[in-house]
Amino acid sequence: MSQPTSPSPSTTSVDSPSINSLGMPFVPIPRFSTLISIWPTRVRDFEPFSSEKNVAMENQCTNFGPDHPIVSITWKEATQFCEWLTEKELAAGNLSEDKVFRLPTDLEWSAAVGLPHEEGTRPDLRSGELDGYPWGASWPPPKNAGNYSQELGVDEYEFTSPVGSFAPNQFGIYDLGGNVWEWCQDFIDRSQDCRVLRGASWFNGYQDRMKSSFRNDLGQPDARYSSFGFRVALGTLHKR
Repeated sequence: MSQPTSPSPSTTSVDSPSINSLGMPFVPIPRFSTLISIWPTRVRDFEPFSSEKNVAMENQCTNFGPDHPIVSITWKEATQFCEWLTEKELAAGNLSEDKVFRLPTDLEWSAAVGLPHEEGTRPDLRSGELDGYPWGASWPPPKNAGNYSQELGVDEYEFTSPVGSFAPNQFGIYDLGGNVWEWCQDFIDRSQDCRVLRGASWFNGYQDRMKSSFRNDLGQPDARYSSFGFRVALGTLHKR
């Protein structure tokens, strides 16, 4: 599937679809005054930050390219990228001073994937409680539902796939299921040891982990795995 054509860079707000100077498109999500990138952060998006801030791009998946999601990035590095991007866009006049690029919150990610209101005051209390998957209600996933474990036989990619390789959801957002686990801002529980990861990855094939409502609890802020990536949101500053 070919990727959608990106519009020219424009001043970024949270009222309508927009694109930043790196060519990252953002769209609104339900229930929040927040925009979210239509796909995970790509290698091409991360490269300028890597070069300028001397952040290594290690342990990328075999046969990755510029449109594959960046992987093996820690929560701290993902947050630093968002802070760098905010400074870059502010300096260019592409961003109002009351907005920042940041990781999505756990509930913003839920809204983006199409989940309704979830009970539970913390991500761990919401994890796996609602049924359904990014592709719908049925199991197993249909052909081309996303980039998951090769054991499922639903896609042709052994590791990561170029972003936008599969159909978007109803909000025009890609790869919310499979490809890479995506860092969120929130701590997963009251211990405040791990950050939330959402969406499963190319490595995953277990049914419970592929639910839209599942939260991965292995997110130590310094964890670095080839199945971990991140997606950027645009909104107001949010307590981390």
